Amino acid sequence: MVINKILALAGVLVSVVNFAYVLDRKVYKISKVALYIAVYLLLFSVIEFFKYEVSDILSLEKVQHILLLFLPVALFSFTLDLSGFKKSDRKMAIIYSVPTFYLILAFTNRFHKLIWSGKVKTWFYGSEKFRPDGTFVHWIYFTFALFILMLAAGQIIKSKKIDKQTKKFVVLAFVFGISGAIAVYLMNFNYTLLSFILSHTIMFLNLLTINYVWRRILLSARFKAYEHSKDGYIVVDSVNERVLDMNEAAAKLLGLEREATIGRVEEKMRNLIKKNGEVISENNKFLSISTTDFEKDGTVLVIVKDITSEMVSKRNIEKTQAFFKTLFENIPDGAVILDKDGIVKECNNQFLTMFGYTKEEVLAKPIDELILPRDLETESDKLRKLALEQNFLRVETTRRRKDGTLVDVRITVSAIENDEEVLIYAIYTDITAEREAMNIARNILQRDTLTGLYSRHYFIRKLSSTIEFSSIDDYNAVIAIDIRDFSLFNSTRGHSFGDELLREIAKRLKQVLREGDTIGRPYADEFWILLEKVGKDYKQARATVANIVGKLEGELRKFYNVNGEIVEIKFSTGIHIFSSMDNAEDVLRKLNLALSRAKSSRDGTVYYNALIDNELQELAAKERALKEAVYNGELKIFLQPICNSYSEIVGAEALLRWFRKDGSVVPPLDFIRVIEENGMIIPVGEEVLRQVCEFIANNDDSIAFVDVNVSPVQLRHPNMAERFIEIISAYAIKPKKIVIEFTENILIDMNQTVRSNIEKLLNFGCQLCIDDFGTGYSSLSYLTVLPLKKIKIDRSFVSRIPDDSRSVKILEAVYNIARSFNLDAIPEGVENEKQLEILTMIGYKLFQGYYFGKPMSVDDFTKVLHERSKFTKN
Repeated sequence: MVINKILALAGVLVSVVNFAYVLDRKVYKISKVALYIAVYLLLFSVIEFFKYEVSDILSLEKVQHILLLFLPVALFSFTLDLSGFKKSDRKMAIIYSVPTFYLILAFTNRFHKLIWSGKVKTWFYGSEKFRPDGTFVHWIYFTFALFILMLAAGQIIKSKKIDKQTKKFVVLAFVFGISGAIAVYLMNFNYTLLSFILSHTIMFLNLLTINYVWRRILLSARFKAYEHSKDGYIVVDSVNERVLDMNEAAAKLLGLEREATIGRVEEKMRNLIKKNGEVISENNKFLSISTTDFEKDGTVLVIVKDITSEMVSKRNIEKTQAFFKTLFENIPDGAVILDKDGIVKECNNQFLTMFGYTKEEVLAKPIDELILPRDLETESDKLRKLALEQNFLRVETTRRRKDGTLVDVRITVSAIENDEEVLIYAIYTDITAEREAMNIARNILQRDTLTGLYSRHYFIRKLSSTIEFSSIDDYNAVIAIDIRDFSLFNSTRGHSFGDELLREIAKRLKQVLREGDTIGRPYADEFWILLEKVGKDYKQARATVANIVGKLEGELRKFYNVNGEIVEIKFSTGIHIFSSMDNAEDVLRKLNLALSRAKSSRDGTVYYNALIDNELQELAAKERALKEAVYNGELKIFLQPICNSYSEIVGAEALLRWFRKDGSVVPPLDFIRVIEENGMIIPVGEEVLRQVCEFIANNDDSIAFVDVNVSPVQLRHPNMAERFIEIISAYAIKPKKIVIEFTENILIDMNQTVRSNIEKLLNFGCQLCIDDFGTGYSSLSYLTVLPLKKIKIDRSFVSRIPDDSRSVKILEAVYNIARSFNLDAIPEGVENEKQLEILTMIGYKLFQGYYFGKPMSVDDFTKVLHERSKFTKN
């Protein structure tokens, strides 16, 4: 009895220590299950101890049974975490289902008596007490528990993550626990002994876990210390003298390539091993060498320490004065040391040579009396005061030689204060030649520093000169070459890659072109070439230029090897052949027009011709006409009905038309792109919205919504949403009646401005609609990103029904997508009753197309709207 109580108390104490150990050493971070096991075990042990102190132990022992249900499975989960195996949710669910099933049986035991069939007397806990009497179900679960524990031990054995020593001790702990558990159950469920065995087993497992993890951390820390140490470490095989390993510090100190050295026999390593305890000089550094011979594993550890700073510091002190003196005497400029009053204390030979004095004539004399021009008598005193105040000064001025001649100098002055006095160090640099060189540099050829080609400024001067001195029958040519997607190279590979590419292109241009041809680099990714006297007539010049351009393209379009990477570059080439009748500005303008057209052409090469200018003039004329049209109110909206299956008008789409003064009507395809490119789309879009708002205000009860097409250019305008909100508010109409319609492609350029405009319009109450669904961006992701209300299905799908069954399936799929997102799907281009019938059968409720009426003016649409409204009422 006493021994039993001692064992129970020991189980409690060990369980408490185990619980504290799990928390203190953070075992739960290795496996969360460790905390659950500690809690189970503590509760089990405490209950076991109290069974000796109370008379009724039935309930306590039932609680113990329940606690024991999940302990084997928890131990199995713990071993999976320790061994590094990934847990399968499915397998763990199956394993946990067994104790869960037993738990359900335990809580419903009074109905079936499968867990506890009754009670039985026991003298094990002192006086005569009753324990719950079990059935065969206990032994089945006991067998299951043993199987799980053996499976857990097997996971430890199979683990490649755990070392052999840890495996051995963990398996011994499991053998101890399993053997003890078997003994306990054979001894008529001796729970006191079970508490003692389990507490010690779990405690031992936790100790092993911590020991294992700490050893892993220690190894990791040692490896990091080895790798990141400032000292060099080299491991050499003492038998064959191969380098087994070395850290990065050793490679840098010895000037070796780490990867190339490991595994090889290096003569340098043999010498290092022989110089144990010595200091060597390597790569301008002093290195201390020490070796340790590990006879047991046949390796030698060579430790290399950089002691340069220690060695040099002493020598530096000794060398500083000598170095300064040597430097002072040998700098190419004149140097002088003055006191604060300007008295010369020391000077070098270059100073004496520069000003024509001997050392005896200079020392202990005021410097102003020696070299200061008479007209600058006050300058020297001011400079000294500034130098003393600022400690540093640099100025360009004039000084006088002994013979009276003047010399342009740059004076660099530093004031240094020591313990005894303040000294002024002045260096005089003769800049006469430098100034002459600068004057010459303003007139010599200007070159691009990166490629060595001529700069834009020089190229234009050369072009002007060529035109000026060309005879009437001489034809010249300019070529502009642009690198396509050059900014992408800079963005993805870095500017050094782009610079190397530009140098390579410049090199190839020089190789192909004639010696007298002028090559310039006016911009980052553009090259200009001036070909002088290419022919006496245009035809001959064209043939010559075509031959040169062919050679250029043949060379430039070869693959490039840049920094070890093979890349293919594409170019755009603009060419203009001109005579002396042109001027430089006009030549470059036409060249730019040809290059601009080349960027969008198929083969990338375009010769300037008058048609390009004509097209430009036509574009300019169209822009002027459009500006007048906006000013004169010639841009009007037409409305196309959006109906239900009964042909009742429920909404409309606003379509823009240009009514010329001569009565002709211009469709939007002929001018929308123009006003998008020149920015007129902003005021035009606002005018369209005003006309739509005016129509809704006059027909508020008869129309549910009007779709307003919005260009990507409008959405990218910062104030677009505010302007739309102002216009809608001015007409006092419901914002939900305005449906903002745009194509899917806007999502490719969904920047912050676009996103902000959409959010503001949505918050105001407007609705969103995607036009031409399925033909643009082709991504369904925006259905989750944008709170759409409507989508319009492109007419290309509708036009192919009923003959095309695939189009029908696509329309069915789109309808199902729209319904799942609670969107109104509107098919466009409904032309006949058969199409309407099929679309209605699919489930569509709203339709748009010529079957319900062509686009009409606002007045005509209003009449039709009211007529259909009367018909519907009747």
